[in-house]
Amino acid sequence: MQIVSILIDVVGPVFLVALVGYIWAKSGNPLDSGFVALIVNSLATPCLIIDTLTRSGLKVSALGEMAAAAVVSMSITLALAYLLLRTMKLPVKTFLPALTWSNGGNIGLPMCLFAFGPQGLSLAIAYFTISSLSNYTIAQGIAAGGMRFGQVIRMPIIYAIALALTLVVTGTQMPVFAARAVQLIGGIAVPLMLLSLGYSLASLTVASLNRSLLLSLARLLGGFAIGWFTAWLFGLTGIARGVLIIESAMPAAVLNYLFAARYGNDPHEVAGLVVISTMVSVFLLPLFLYTVM
Repeated sequence: MQIVSILIDVVGPVFLVALVGYIWAKSGNPLDSGFVALIVNSLATPCLIIDTLTRSGLKVSALGEMAAAAVVSMSITLALAYLLLRTMKLPVKTFLPALTWSNGGNIGLPMCLFAFGPQGLSLAIAYFTISSLSNYTIAQGIAAGGMRFGQVIRMPIIYAIALALTLVVTGTQMPVFAARAVQLIGGIAVPLMLLSLGYSLASLTVASLNRSLLLSLARLLGGFAIGWFTAWLFGLTGIARGVLIIESAMPAAVLNYLFAARYGNDPHEVAGLVVISTMVSVFLLPLFLYTVM
């Protein structure tokens, strides 16, 4: 049965590695989350971007189209999530970032790689780039009560994307030794993301199960529906359509819990949304993938 194969071969490896990180934490073993985040964000992910985009064979126009679709998908999500929170009379600063910005990196990148191959990973990186940039600016601004666009120029992925696109457009190839070094460093990004995700989840607790479950379903099912609509709007087909829908349907990102904790926006409530949406996604993502593969 195809859905069982998807569960085992695509979803299984992603959550198995995250489970290793969770067990590692529960066993009392150390993992310096700050160091891992620094390595992933400053070195491994930029190398992954350069390596993947330069070897994908995709045209810049295809990557640009995915980035534009990501902007539209997240804009729709932001607007609808705001309306939902106002209707439920829940604090916008607490819940809006987690409802809008999903885990398109830790879970989305490996999921798209296993489901759609190297081209899927390249397109997922285009989506993830938009998500990551807006998460550190708009989402953090919502949590903090003010935008912080100055951070963008200090994000290494900006320069990694610029370099990768320059190489693709000009047809320039890196020296073999440099390309292999970049590939080796980029190769640690996804495993570290997943281990860090599992490790972080082990320390989070659920404040309100019913509310967390309701908002988690809104994040996952709503994201899936919005991704589907946006793919139709842009006329996307094949791998591009699948990547957009799956990336849009990811669970809430751990990063938004960190923002809530930093700015005092009921972090335990956000933790519940992160934990429950991740747990529920184990069951929903195979169904989502089944519809787009």
